[in-house]
Amino acid sequence: MTKMTLTPFFSAAMQAIRYVVRQRAHVIRTTLAVAVFGLLPACAATTPSDRPDDAYVKEAWAYFKKKCDTEAGEKIYKTFTGVKSVLVVKPLPPATEKDLYDQFWYGDPYSDATPWDKRGEHAAMTLTMDSRRPTGRQRGLDFVEIKNDSGPGYTKINRPVANDKLAVKEHIDRPISRFGVAWEDISTPQDRKYWVAGSRLRVIDLSSSSVVAERIGYLIEAGFGSTKGQRRPWLTSRGIGPNGHSCPRAGDYTDNWFIADVFGLERTE
Repeated sequence: MTKMTLTPFFSAAMQAIRYVVRQRAHVIRTTLAVAVFGLLPACAATTPSDRPDDAYVKEAWAYFKKKCDTEAGEKIYKTFTGVKSVLVVKPLPPATEKDLYDQFWYGDPYSDATPWDKRGEHAAMTLTMDSRRPTGRQRGLDFVEIKNDSGPGYTKINRPVANDKLAVKEHIDRPISRFGVAWEDISTPQDRKYWVAGSRLRVIDLSSSSVVAERIGYLIEAGFGSTKGQRRPWLTSRGIGPNGHSCPRAGDYTDNWFIADVFGLERTE
């Protein structure tokens, strides 16, 4: 008697449980569908495009051109001869890989967009190297002095015997150079709004604290932050050669050539 009474009840209970499970599964599937097909389009809509609209691009290039026409250029107020060395009074700051993707990285990508821990020392060493100009081979400085990153004293970087050889470095207590060089990022937030970077390189007569030469340069990140094709924005846009992204043209040895013109350094065929 008990068995016959409980069996229908047990069957009804199982059917009820199955119904609840089916309903829950339906709710879960519906929720997931909303999340996938409803939320993702919303996310996609808020994700910035890889390249801005044409109006922005046109406006950015016009802004860059105006900077080139009105502010960029080299000014040499006084020249000297017999100068063999300089002291770096304001080096380029260190750069990381992350900086190359940062629109508002104020680290002077015009002068050098390579991620170096010792970026300032590398730029100083480059000034000692020979280079090839359209008018002939340009001799570098005999040595460059730069304050040590940590600890007292300075490092003297001597001209290498060849560009494929390592420069000889030595510790010195104090510099002896009469002239100094200083790199500076002069970008404004308005510049960086358009992915434009401004740079100033000055040559200073340390005996009188006077600026004897100055170069103002601008660089535009022509991809506007795009990372397609494994681009590293600031580094890729600076590139190599006359690509129209900088004024005056920024290259591996353009700092050397500017300083060489100030000091009348030797050129050979």
